[in-house]
Amino acid sequence: MKSCNEENIGRLIYLTAQRLGNHAEKLLAPHGLTLEQLQLLKHLDCVNGISQRAVGELTNKTPANITRILDRLESKNLIVRKKDPFDRRTTLVLLAKNGEPLLEQVQEVLDTFTTTFLAGVSAQDQETVIRALLTIDKNLEATPKTT
Repeated sequence: MKSCNEENIGRLIYLTAQRLGNHAEKLLAPHGLTLEQLQLLKHLDCVNGISQRAVGELTNKTPANITRILDRLESKNLIVRKKDPFDRRTTLVLLAKNGEPLLEQVQEVLDTFTTTFLAGVSAQDQETVIRALLTIDKNLEATPKTT
């Protein structure tokens, strides 16, 4: 049996992601956001006015989770939900006017954080890690799901 201290890539990815998430949560708390909420807002900043279902797929959240997150963002006046004029069964999610300046403010904080945690990591190493993580993600996506 392997020791828990060995640098196995899966464990290292998990621990690093956990540490990154914890730091990001602390940085977002003064802005009244969670990491989950920020990821959703960032998607809306890129593709505003998409269906609630599409937001769930983009953020890899279940319908129940996405509804909960959207309810909280809507109560903070950061998003608006509207019926799709072309399909009454579909609800569109839009970034509210309050959401844009908050995203800009938070992005500055996270850019500084990113610079800090990437200190000493060359651009070439960053590109290698990005390619490797994208390949791992693609492999996971192709892996049959078990129930």
